[in-house]
Amino acid sequence: MSSSKGNSPHKRHTRKQKLLIGLLIFIIIDVALFMFTVTRYTGYDLIKSEKYVEFRMPKERTLTEQEWQVLVKNTRVIKYPKVQLSREIDNIKSQYKKRIKEYDMTVAEYLKEADLSHSQFDKQIDEMAKENVKAKLVLHAIAEKKRVSVSKTEIDKAEKGILKEKGVNSETEYKKLTGESLSEHVKEIDLESKLLYAKIVKK
Repeated sequence: MSSSKGNSPHKRHTRKQKLLIGLLIFIIIDVALFMFTVTRYTGYDLIKSEKYVEFRMPKERTLTEQEWQVLVKNTRVIKYPKVQLSREIDNIKSQYKKRIKEYDMTVAEYLKEADLSHSQFDKQIDEMAKENVKAKLVLHAIAEKKRVSVSKTEIDKAEKGILKEKGVNSETEYKKLTGESLSEHVKEIDLESKLLYAKIVKK
């Protein structure tokens, strides 16, 4: 960090407040990932999700948001699938790093500002990842039981929507603008699970 930053405690404090508020919002959104919105990207189509979680399978094909939240809260995780949990941790870390970079900081600077050790940071991410994986296991177990799926056409449409939101017309332009490919972004946010959630959980 430059000396000019160090000479302005008030400015650093304001910056810290903005940083922590911004990342707190990110944490809330990430933990409640499905509330805002199969699975070739995360591999849930390759495992029997139901064997990893214990919950009362709903009778209906769809749930309200409140019913969904109660269902996930009352779900017991038998064990976490290693591959899916590892990917979730990597994806959350990647999203964190992007947002920290937006504040023109390094991870080390962020940890200092947030008064977090590396172990505390890793524990925080681990807890978030477990919450996400738990919800996704429930989601995909329901989808498998109720025969709910997301088509390639729906995925393609959603990907076009992402390009439109960024104001670009092609994946090449998207990568030039964001520094990552569209496929990388889709994998990171687990687009297919979001689309699947939108079919099962109704507002």
